[in-house]
Amino acid sequence: MNILKKEKALLTAAFVAISSLLMTSCDDSFFENEGDCEVTHVIKFVYDMNLKWANAFPSEVNSVNLYVFDNNGLFVKQYQESGERLSDRDFAIELDLPVGTYRFLAWCGLNNPGATEESFTVTQPVVGQTTLQDVICSLNTQSASVYARSDNGSVYSNKRLSFLYHDYLEETLVDNHDGSVYEYTMQLTKDTNHIRIILQELNGEDIDPDDYAITIEAANGALGWDNQLLGSTVITYEPWNQVNDEVGVGKIDVIDGSLKYVKGLVADLSSSRMMATSMKDMMLVITNSENGECIARVPIIQYALLSKEYYEHAYGHEMTAQEFLDREDEYVMTFFLENGRWIDSYIDIQQWRIVFHEYGLGN
Repeated sequence: MNILKKEKALLTAAFVAISSLLMTSCDDSFFENEGDCEVTHVIKFVYDMNLKWANAFPSEVNSVNLYVFDNNGLFVKQYQESGERLSDRDFAIELDLPVGTYRFLAWCGLNNPGATEESFTVTQPVVGQTTLQDVICSLNTQSASVYARSDNGSVYSNKRLSFLYHDYLEETLVDNHDGSVYEYTMQLTKDTNHIRIILQELNGEDIDPDDYAITIEAANGALGWDNQLLGSTVITYEPWNQVNDEVGVGKIDVIDGSLKYVKGLVADLSSSRMMATSMKDMMLVITNSENGECIARVPIIQYALLSKEYYEHAYGHEMTAQEFLDREDEYVMTFFLENGRWIDSYIDIQQWRIVFHEYGLGN
């Protein structure tokens, strides 16, 4: 009886060991009649190209458009995802592609549920015909200006842009017959910016929002597969919000001597990608609406980069000019006026006072 129990126990242990080996191994010797173990290829998405160095993909990105091209650069397939699935930190797109080398192009944020009008449009590719170079992401512009009284043929953008993200990846998908899950990661770059311009009159007078036109001029309305700017069409960005608001400097009331807050003009603008290579071409223009006088015309990218050094010291991370522009997506600049004239000796950028004679920047 004991011998039978012993033999039974040994047989059971052997069966368990063989079963375990069969489940965990995909060696051909065990699967001569069953076929090899299939591998799974998935693409994950990360957005940590920001000044927190933290993955904000689950909280920021609303949609994913993944375009797949073969090794010759011809379009193969498109994957689209949106909604609550993207808020899962383990979100990934499973690829149902044959083994081979592919080029993956991601534009995220094209589709935004609830938006009255999408901000960007990507060329609709055709399988086997469209090349990687043919796929262009274009800003959807408006023909009417919020300032101009008549159409002068200019191209405008006066909408609050939905966030846009990009990445490009080349990978070879292989089948090692081991049943593994192979993960590839797309590191997204944000291509949209929020720019807040504040005008503050130091003589104590309140500013009427209708007194000034604030625009940004830049030829950055089209982006290629490599996230570089295409074309030379100049976009005139105009505010999607321009109002009076209280700002941080007070004035003494001449009647009762009490401290009052100055009303400053606040203008919010959106812009497509800011490039260090276009540093001298992207201009912020402030104009007196009544007489058409140009109050200020400044290279806004150069001004934005003046705050780079602070963030490098704060986070202990040196950045190139382009890395900083890609990581920072919100800029606040305060211009000070005196009797309607810009005081060009200093400006507040990201709440830091910049004195221009230290930097050699001017109009």
